[in-house]
Amino acid sequence: MKRSKTLLVVAFMLLPVVLIAKSVETTSGIIYIQNKQYDQARTILLKAIAKDPKDGEAHFYLGLAYSELDSVAAAYSHFSKAKELEPKKARDIANNIQSNYARHYKAGQDAFKQQDVQRAATQFELATQADPTQSAGHYNLAVMYSRLAQIDSTYDNKALAQAEKVLELAPPSDANYTRALQLAVRSLAQLGRVDEAVSRVQSMIDKDPTKYPAVEEIGNELYTAHNYKGAEPILIIAANERAKAGADDFDVFSKIAGSALAQRKDDPSKIDVAIEYYTKALDLKADDLPTVLNLMVAHMAKEDYPSAAMWGEKYVQANPSDGKAWQYLATCYGEMGENDKASEALERFQQLKGQ
Repeated sequence: MKRSKTLLVVAFMLLPVVLIAKSVETTSGIIYIQNKQYDQARTILLKAIAKDPKDGEAHFYLGLAYSELDSVAAAYSHFSKAKELEPKKARDIANNIQSNYARHYKAGQDAFKQQDVQRAATQFELATQADPTQSAGHYNLAVMYSRLAQIDSTYDNKALAQAEKVLELAPPSDANYTRALQLAVRSLAQLGRVDEAVSRVQSMIDKDPTKYPAVEEIGNELYTAHNYKGAEPILIIAANERAKAGADDFDVFSKIAGSALAQRKDDPSKIDVAIEYYTKALDLKADDLPTVLNLMVAHMAKEDYPSAAMWGEKYVQANPSDGKAWQYLATCYGEMGENDKASEALERFQQLKGQ
C-alpha cells in the first residue's frame, strides 16, 4: 500500500500545466483595439465579460476602449476590476488611469483660465470620474460648483459634497484639506445649516487655534455674500482667537456688529451684539465716524434714544454736513420730548437736503 501511494503522488506531480487561452471574444476585442475600432471592441469585450466576469484581460482592454470613447467612469471601473484580476498589469493600469485623469484635469484648468466656469466644472467632474481617488480633482470641482452657486443655489449641495470628498481623501497636512474645510463651511452656511457650519469651525479651532485666519476668511466671504446669519458667529470665533493672541482687529469687530444689526428684525437680541462689537471697534479707532453713526442707529433700533442722541451729537459735531444724521437726531429728540432740539435738527436736515 505504501508503494502505491508514492506512485500516485509522483503521477500527480507529473501532470502537465494547462494554459488558459483567451476567449475568442477577448482576442477579437484586442484586435479591434489594435485597429482603433473602439466601438466594436467595446461590444465584443462586453460579451467576453458576460461569458466570464473574471476575464481580467477583457476588463483591461475594455478600459482602453472606454478611455478612447471618453467614457472615463466606465474605463476606471474596468481598470479597477482588471487590477484585481490581473495584478501584473498594475503599472499599465495606473498609467492609463492617470492619463485619463490628467487629460480632463488640464482641460478644466484651461477652461478656468478662460473664465468658463461651466466648462471647467464639466472637465473637473470628468477628472473625478477618471480617478475618484485624487483629492485635487474633487477640490477643483468643489470650487467650480461654489462659483456656479453664486448664480444657481442648487450648486451649493454639489459644492459641499465635493468638499466632503476632499476631507475624506486628503490628509490634514494637505493644502487642499483646509481649503476644502473652508468651502464646506461656507456651503453649509449658504444652505442655512449654520449650526453645522459653526460646529465645523469650532472643531477646527479647537484642534489648531492658529487657524483663525482661515476662519476669518470664511466669515468675510459670508459677510460679502450678505449671509449675516452665518458670518456673525463665525467671525466671533475668529475674534475670540484674535483676542487670545492679542491681535484684536477693527474690521472683524465692525463686520460682527454689522452682521448682528442686519438680523435685528428677525432677532431683536442681536441689537445688543451689534452695540457690543461697535463699541469694541471704537475702542480700537475712537474717531471712526461711520462706526459712531452705526452706534447711533443701533441704539435707535433698541429705542434707547438718549444713548442714540449722544452718539448722534458726537457724529454731527465732526461731520455737520450729513443731513441724514440730523434727521436721526430730530427723531431721537422728538422721542425724548425735547421738541426745540428736534425742530432745530429737522431744520438743519431740510437745509442740507435743499442744497
